[in-house]
Amino acid sequence: MYTFEKEEDLPLLIDIIRPLRIANILENVAQLKYYIQEVAALGNPRSNYYTGKGQTPEDVLRREAEKLPCGKCTWIYYGTAYGPAHIRKHKLELIHREFMSIPNAKKIDPDTIPKSHYFWARDRISSGTPDLQEIDWLNWVPNGGHCFFSPISPTNGSDAQKLLAIARQRHAQFGIDLFPAFCIGLREMHLIINIVYDRSDSSSKRAAYGCMRAMIGDAAKEGYGEYRTHLVFQDQVAQTYGWNDGALMKFNERIKDALDPNGILAPGRCGIWPKSFRDRGLQLGLGGRNKSSEERIVAEPGRYLAGKL
Repeated sequence: MYTFEKEEDLPLLIDIIRPLRIANILENVAQLKYYIQEVAALGNPRSNYYTGKGQTPEDVLRREAEKLPCGKCTWIYYGTAYGPAHIRKHKLELIHREFMSIPNAKKIDPDTIPKSHYFWARDRISSGTPDLQEIDWLNWVPNGGHCFFSPISPTNGSDAQKLLAIARQRHAQFGIDLFPAFCIGLREMHLIINIVYDRSDSSSKRAAYGCMRAMIGDAAKEGYGEYRTHLVFQDQVAQTYGWNDGALMKFNERIKDALDPNGILAPGRCGIWPKSFRDRGLQLGLGGRNKSSEERIVAEPGRYLAGKL
């Protein structure tokens, strides 16, 4: 585990990680997590640190984060090295040399990390052991529910900054604490943002809903699409893949109609509606007849999914 002090280190970090990941020196999922997640991963409610409305002030979060093993930092790298001891040693030496080229970078010795820390949950998961500590951040708000904003981009620092700026602006607008993590693959990068909301609070759900809708639209305007989403947003996300007059959707609909002419198998899943359901205003968030009922869908998702709305 490595820490990096400044937010503006992000582009350089991505540029360092990219070749190491392509060469499989960095294995599994190379993750850059934002420091706030160190606090949330403790599993304590936000009210332990701040009871006001809107986003938790940054000085409060940094004060709490600096008490933890990672100390003063903004980005935290979680990674994995596999193989025989001499192979791991070689890989770790390469990683260390590259990461320590960044000013104020710091390596955290696992022997200094308490067994209750989230680091060990990552260690268990990366070694194939299931672990539920991964979702302790759901305790951040009462009755914690979550949805993910998950756009894909090239592994470039400029793309990372652009997507983070979109998320930061919209989270501030809707008063939601920002939990970003960049997951760098061999040729692609995912920005994974956990939106945590109170399932019993309509205003909290509306904020999460509005923030998601806005970020999906903002990212699409910049050319980014998502690789997964919540059912409520699947129509909007599907429409972001609109290249060449919606060629992908036309292709998917043609396959759907050939294989499922009666529209029996999961109609509308992934934004792909069978012929008998099209043009009936069933899509969510795209101006159909459900547009006026979206507030009820947010308030009562179970009833929507059961077909009662």
